[in-house]
Amino acid sequence: MNNTSTLADYGSQTSFSSAGSGAAATLGLTTAMSVAGGVLFLLVMGAVWLARRRNRPGHVWWIWAGGVVLPVLALAALVAASTFTLAAIGRTGDTAPVIEVTGHHYWWDVVHDPQGRALRDANEIVLPADTKVTLRLRSGDVIHSFWVPSIAGKLDMIPGRVNEMTVTATRPGRYRGQCAEFCGLSHPLMAFEVLVLPPAEYAAYLAGLQDEARDADTAQLEQGREVFLREGCPACHVIRGIAEGGRIGPDLSRVGARGSLGAGMWRMNVGNLAGWIADVQDMKPVAEMPSFNHLSGPDLRAVAHYLASLK
Repeated sequence: MNNTSTLADYGSQTSFSSAGSGAAATLGLTTAMSVAGGVLFLLVMGAVWLARRRNRPGHVWWIWAGGVVLPVLALAALVAASTFTLAAIGRTGDTAPVIEVTGHHYWWDVVHDPQGRALRDANEIVLPADTKVTLRLRSGDVIHSFWVPSIAGKLDMIPGRVNEMTVTATRPGRYRGQCAEFCGLSHPLMAFEVLVLPPAEYAAYLAGLQDEARDADTAQLEQGREVFLREGCPACHVIRGIAEGGRIGPDLSRVGARGSLGAGMWRMNVGNLAGWIADVQDMKPVAEMPSFNHLSGPDLRAVAHYLASLK
Protein backbone atom coordinates (compact mmCIF):
# COMPACT_ATOMS: atom_id res chain seq x y z
CA MET A 1 0.00 0.00 0.00
CA ASN A 2 2.93 2.34 0.54
CA ASN A 3 3.41 3.71 -2.98
CA THR A 4 3.44 7.15 -4.49
CA SER A 5 0.11 6.73 -6.25
CA THR A 6 -1.64 6.77 -2.89
CA LEU A 7 0.07 9.91 -1.60
CA ALA A 8 -2.27 12.80 -0.94
CA ASP A 9 -2.02 15.57 -3.53
CA TYR A 10 -4.68 17.92 -2.26
CA GLY A 11 -4.18 21.64 -2.08
CA SER A 12 -1.67 24.12 -3.39
CA GLN A 13 1.72 24.60 -1.75
CA THR A 14 3.35 27.52 -3.51
CA SER A 15 4.50 31.01 -2.61
CA PHE A 16 3.70 32.32 -6.11
CA SER A 17 -0.09 32.04 -5.88
CA SER A 18 -1.24 34.12 -2.94
CA ALA A 19 -4.46 33.27 -1.13
CA GLY A 20 -3.78 35.32 1.99
CA SER A 21 -2.80 38.88 2.82
CA GLY A 22 0.44 37.76 4.49
CA ALA A 23 1.51 35.69 1.49
CA ALA A 24 0.64 38.55 -0.88
CA ALA A 25 2.73 41.02 1.14
CA THR A 26 5.64 38.57 1.27
CA LEU A 27 5.44 37.95 -2.47
CA GLY A 28 5.38 41.68 -3.14
CA LEU A 29 8.43 42.24 -0.94
CA THR A 30 10.29 39.35 -2.59
CA THR A 31 9.51 40.67 -6.06
CA ALA A 32 10.63 44.19 -5.13
CA MET A 33 13.87 42.90 -3.60
CA SER A 34 14.58 40.76 -6.65
CA VAL A 35 14.02 43.67 -9.05
CA ALA A 36 16.10 46.03 -6.89
CA GLY A 37 18.88 43.45 -6.68
CA GLY A 38 18.87 43.08 -10.45
CA VAL A 39 19.08 46.84 -10.98
CA LEU A 40 21.96 47.15 -8.52
CA PHE A 41 23.78 44.29 -10.23
CA LEU A 42 23.47 46.02 -13.59
CA LEU A 43 24.71 49.31 -12.12
CA VAL A 44 27.76 47.64 -10.58
CA MET A 45 28.56 45.73 -13.77
CA GLY A 46 28.18 48.96 -15.75
CA ALA A 47 30.61 50.74 -13.43
CA VAL A 48 33.12 47.87 -13.77
CA TRP A 49 32.80 47.95 -17.57
CA LEU A 50 33.31 51.73 -17.63
CA ALA A 51 36.39 51.50 -15.41
CA ARG A 52 37.91 48.76 -17.59
CA ARG A 53 37.17 50.71 -20.78
CA ARG A 54 39.00 53.78 -19.48
CA ASN A 55 41.84 51.46 -18.39
CA ARG A 56 42.55 53.47 -15.26
CA PRO A 57 41.25 53.58 -11.71
CA GLY A 58 38.23 55.73 -11.09
CA HIS A 59 38.18 58.85 -9.01
CA VAL A 60 38.01 58.56 -5.22
CA TRP A 61 34.38 59.69 -5.20
CA TRP A 62 33.49 56.69 -7.39
CA ILE A 63 34.92 54.38 -4.74
CA TRP A 64 32.99 56.06 -1.94
CA ALA A 65 29.79 56.26 -3.95
CA GLY A 66 29.83 52.73 -5.32
CA GLY A 67 31.60 50.94 -2.49
CA VAL A 68 30.11 52.60 0.59
CA VAL A 69 27.13 54.89 -0.03
CA LEU A 70 25.26 52.66 -2.50
CA PRO A 71 25.49 49.46 -0.37
CA VAL A 72 24.48 51.35 2.80
CA LEU A 73 21.46 52.94 1.12
CA ALA A 74 20.43 49.65 -0.50
CA LEU A 75 20.70 47.70 2.74
CA ALA A 76 18.86 50.41 4.70
CA ALA A 77 16.01 50.34 2.18
CA LEU A 78 15.79 46.53 2.32
CA VAL A 79 15.81 46.49 6.13
CA ALA A 80 13.10 49.16 6.29
CA ALA A 81 10.90 47.43 3.72
CA SER A 82 11.22 44.01 5.37
CA THR A 83 10.62 45.46 8.86
CA PHE A 84 7.43 47.27 7.83
CA THR A 85 6.17 44.20 5.97
CA LEU A 86 6.88 41.90 8.92
CA ALA A 87 5.13 44.28 11.31
CA ALA A 88 2.08 44.49 9.03
CA ILE A 89 1.64 40.73 8.55
CA GLY A 90 2.56 39.84 12.14
CA ARG A 91 0.14 42.20 13.88
CA THR A 92 -2.35 40.24 15.99
CA GLY A 93 -6.00 41.19 16.25
CA ASP A 94 -7.58 41.50 19.68
CA THR A 95 -11.04 40.57 18.43
CA ALA A 96 -10.00 37.96 15.87
CA PRO A 97 -11.19 34.36 16.31
CA VAL A 98 -8.53 32.16 17.89
CA ILE A 99 -7.34 28.80 16.61
CA GLU A 100 -4.78 26.95 18.70
CA VAL A 101 -2.39 24.68 16.79
CA THR A 102 -0.01 22.35 18.62
CA GLY A 103 2.69 20.45 16.78
CA HIS A 104 3.43 16.86 17.88
CA HIS A 105 5.48 13.96 16.56
CA TYR A 106 4.17 13.88 13.74
CA TRP A 107 0.75 15.47 13.59
CA TRP A 108 -1.15 18.69 14.33
CA ASP A 109 -3.68 19.20 17.12
CA VAL A 110 -6.15 21.94 16.19
CA VAL A 111 -8.56 23.63 18.61
CA HIS A 112 -11.03 26.22 17.35
CA ASP A 113 -11.99 28.53 20.19
CA PRO A 114 -14.94 30.75 19.24
CA GLN A 115 -16.36 32.56 22.26
CA GLY A 116 -14.21 30.45 24.57
CA ARG A 117 -15.61 27.08 23.39
CA ALA A 118 -12.84 24.60 22.63
CA LEU A 119 -13.76 22.62 19.49
CA ARG A 120 -11.10 20.08 18.64
CA ASP A 121 -9.97 18.71 15.28
CA ALA A 122 -6.66 17.47 13.83
CA ASN A 123 -4.37 17.83 10.81
CA GLU A 124 -6.79 20.18 9.08
CA ILE A 125 -7.26 23.89 9.79
CA VAL A 126 -10.44 25.56 8.58
CA LEU A 127 -10.43 29.35 8.09
CA PRO A 128 -13.22 31.79 7.20
CA ALA A 129 -12.50 33.76 4.04
CA ASP A 130 -11.73 37.49 4.34
CA THR A 131 -11.62 37.32 8.14
CA LYS A 132 -8.68 37.92 10.44
CA VAL A 133 -7.88 34.82 12.50
CA THR A 134 -5.27 34.61 15.25
CA LEU A 135 -3.25 31.40 15.21
CA ARG A 136 -1.84 30.50 18.61
CA LEU A 137 1.08 28.17 17.95
CA ARG A 138 2.57 25.72 20.47
CA SER A 139 4.78 22.63 20.48
CA GLY A 140 4.15 19.49 22.47
CA ASP A 141 7.68 18.09 22.17
CA VAL A 142 10.46 19.58 19.96
CA ILE A 143 10.74 22.66 17.75
CA HIS A 144 8.32 22.61 14.83
CA SER A 145 7.55 25.35 12.32
CA PHE A 146 4.16 26.30 10.92
CA TRP A 147 4.11 27.25 7.23
CA VAL A 148 1.33 27.61 4.66
CA PRO A 149 3.12 29.27 1.70
CA SER A 150 -0.05 30.35 -0.11
CA ILE A 151 -1.54 32.07 2.94
CA ALA A 152 1.21 33.33 5.28
CA GLY A 153 4.87 33.15 6.18
CA LYS A 154 6.29 30.58 8.56
CA LEU A 155 6.58 30.87 12.33
CA ASP A 156 8.44 28.55 14.70
CA MET A 157 6.68 26.59 17.43
CA ILE A 158 8.93 26.48 20.50
CA PRO A 159 8.39 24.11 23.47
CA GLY A 160 7.24 26.10 26.49
CA ARG A 161 6.31 29.19 24.46
CA VAL A 162 3.22 30.45 22.66
CA ASN A 163 3.78 32.32 19.38
CA GLU A 164 0.93 34.13 17.68
CA MET A 165 0.32 35.22 14.12
CA THR A 166 -2.74 36.73 12.49
CA VAL A 167 -3.71 35.49 9.03
CA THR A 168 -6.37 36.59 6.58
CA ALA A 169 -7.23 34.06 3.89
CA THR A 170 -8.58 35.84 0.83
CA ARG A 171 -9.59 33.02 -1.52
CA PRO A 172 -11.70 29.95 -0.68
CA GLY A 173 -10.01 26.67 -1.48
CA ARG A 174 -7.77 23.95 -0.11
CA TYR A 175 -4.11 24.73 0.61
CA ARG A 176 -1.26 22.59 1.84
CA GLY A 177 0.99 23.42 4.78
CA GLN A 178 4.12 21.78 6.09
CA CYS A 179 6.32 21.60 9.18
CA ALA A 180 9.31 23.68 8.07
CA GLU A 181 11.74 22.76 10.87
CA PHE A 182 13.44 19.36 11.03
CA CYS A 183 11.81 17.57 13.95
CA GLY A 184 12.71 13.88 13.51
CA LEU A 185 12.76 11.02 11.05
CA SER A 186 9.20 11.57 9.84
CA HIS A 187 9.54 15.35 9.51
CA PRO A 188 8.91 15.24 5.71
CA LEU A 189 5.65 13.38 6.44
CA MET A 190 4.27 16.09 8.76
CA ALA A 191 2.03 18.12 6.51
CA PHE A 192 -1.46 19.53 7.03
CA GLU A 193 -4.23 21.14 5.03
CA VAL A 194 -5.90 24.51 5.33
CA LEU A 195 -9.47 24.69 4.08
CA VAL A 196 -10.75 28.23 3.44
CA LEU A 197 -14.54 28.51 3.46
CA PRO A 198 -17.03 31.35 2.93
CA PRO A 199 -18.21 32.69 6.33
CA ALA A 200 -21.59 30.90 6.23
CA GLU A 201 -19.96 27.53 5.49
CA TYR A 202 -17.38 28.20 8.19
CA ALA A 203 -20.16 28.75 10.75
CA ALA A 204 -21.72 25.45 9.69
CA TYR A 205 -18.34 23.74 10.10
CA LEU A 206 -18.00 25.05 13.68
CA ALA A 207 -21.51 23.86 14.47
CA GLY A 208 -20.60 20.43 13.14
CA LEU A 209 -17.56 20.27 15.43
CA GLN A 210 -19.90 20.33 18.41
CA ASP A 211 -21.97 17.38 17.22
CA GLU A 212 -21.49 13.85 18.45
CA ALA A 213 -20.33 11.16 16.06
CA ARG A 214 -22.96 9.61 13.81
CA ASP A 215 -24.60 6.39 14.88
CA ALA A 216 -23.33 3.04 13.58
CA ASP A 217 -26.37 2.18 11.47
CA THR A 218 -25.21 -1.07 9.86
CA ALA A 219 -23.95 -4.35 11.28
CA GLN A 220 -20.47 -3.73 9.86
CA LEU A 221 -20.25 -0.24 11.38
CA GLU A 222 -21.43 -1.57 14.74
CA GLN A 223 -18.71 -4.23 14.56
CA GLY A 224 -16.13 -1.55 13.74
CA ARG A 225 -17.20 0.57 16.71
CA GLU A 226 -16.90 -2.42 19.03
CA VAL A 227 -13.42 -3.23 17.68
CA PHE A 228 -12.37 0.39 18.25
CA LEU A 229 -13.51 0.23 21.88
CA ARG A 230 -12.24 -3.30 22.54
CA GLU A 231 -8.72 -2.64 21.27
CA GLY A 232 -8.16 0.28 23.65
CA CYS A 233 -8.18 3.03 21.01
CA PRO A 234 -10.04 5.46 23.36
CA ALA A 235 -6.91 5.62 25.52
CA CYS A 236 -5.40 7.90 22.84
CA HIS A 237 -8.28 9.08 20.63
CA VAL A 238 -11.59 10.88 21.10
CA ILE A 239 -14.79 10.17 19.23
CA ARG A 240 -17.42 12.55 20.59
CA GLY A 241 -20.35 10.68 22.08
CA ILE A 242 -18.53 7.33 21.84
CA ALA A 243 -15.14 7.67 23.54
CA GLU A 244 -14.08 10.72 25.56
CA GLY A 245 -10.87 11.58 27.37
CA GLY A 246 -8.12 10.45 25.00
CA ARG A 247 -5.72 13.31 24.23
CA ILE A 248 -2.51 11.56 23.15
CA GLY A 249 -3.54 11.16 19.52
CA PRO A 250 -5.74 13.08 17.06
CA ASP A 251 -9.47 13.56 17.60
CA LEU A 252 -11.26 11.12 15.27
CA SER A 253 -14.81 12.49 15.57
CA ARG A 254 -14.85 13.57 11.90
CA VAL A 255 -11.82 11.73 10.58
CA GLY A 256 -13.67 10.46 7.51
CA ALA A 257 -14.43 14.03 6.39
CA ARG A 258 -10.78 15.03 6.15
CA GLY A 259 -9.14 15.20 2.76
CA SER A 260 -6.07 13.27 3.85
CA LEU A 261 -4.77 10.75 6.35
CA GLY A 262 -1.54 10.72 8.35
CA ALA A 263 -1.06 14.51 8.55
CA GLY A 264 -1.49 15.34 4.89
CA MET A 265 0.31 12.30 3.48
CA TRP A 266 -2.34 9.88 2.20
CA ARG A 267 -5.73 10.17 0.55
CA MET A 268 -8.56 9.56 2.97
CA ASN A 269 -10.28 6.33 1.99
CA VAL A 270 -11.14 2.96 3.53
CA GLY A 271 -8.13 1.16 2.00
CA ASN A 272 -5.60 3.63 3.38
CA LEU A 273 -7.33 3.63 6.77
CA ALA A 274 -7.07 -0.16 6.91
CA GLY A 275 -3.40 -0.03 5.92
CA TRP A 276 -2.72 2.64 8.55
CA ILE A 277 -4.36 0.61 11.33
CA ALA A 278 -2.66 -2.63 10.36
CA ASP A 279 0.87 -1.29 9.81
CA VAL A 280 1.25 2.37 10.64
CA GLN A 281 5.05 2.11 10.78
CA ASP A 282 5.14 1.23 7.09
CA MET A 283 3.15 4.34 6.17
CA LYS A 284 4.82 6.74 8.63
CA PRO A 285 8.03 5.46 10.28
CA VAL A 286 8.46 6.21 14.02
CA ALA A 287 4.87 7.40 14.37
CA GLU A 288 3.81 7.06 17.99
CA MET A 289 0.95 4.66 17.25
CA PRO A 290 1.23 0.88 17.49
CA SER A 291 0.32 -1.32 14.55
CA PHE A 292 -2.78 -3.49 14.98
CA ASN A 293 -1.68 -6.24 12.62
CA HIS A 294 -3.21 -8.89 14.88
CA LEU A 295 -6.74 -7.91 13.80
CA SER A 296 -8.62 -10.39 11.68
CA GLY A 297 -9.60 -9.38 8.14
CA PRO A 298 -13.29 -8.79 8.99
CA ASP A 299 -12.41 -6.77 12.12
CA LEU A 300 -9.88 -4.65 10.21
CA ARG A 301 -12.34 -3.90 7.41
CA ALA A 302 -15.09 -3.12 9.92
CA VAL A 303 -13.08 -0.60 11.94
CA ALA A 304 -11.76 1.04 8.76
CA HIS A 305 -15.31 1.43 7.40
CA TYR A 306 -16.47 2.75 10.78
CA LEU A 307 -13.79 5.44 10.91
CA ALA A 308 -14.43 6.40 7.28
CA SER A 309 -18.11 6.93 8.18
CA LEU A 310 -17.29 9.59 10.81
CA LYS A 311 -18.02 12.87 9.05
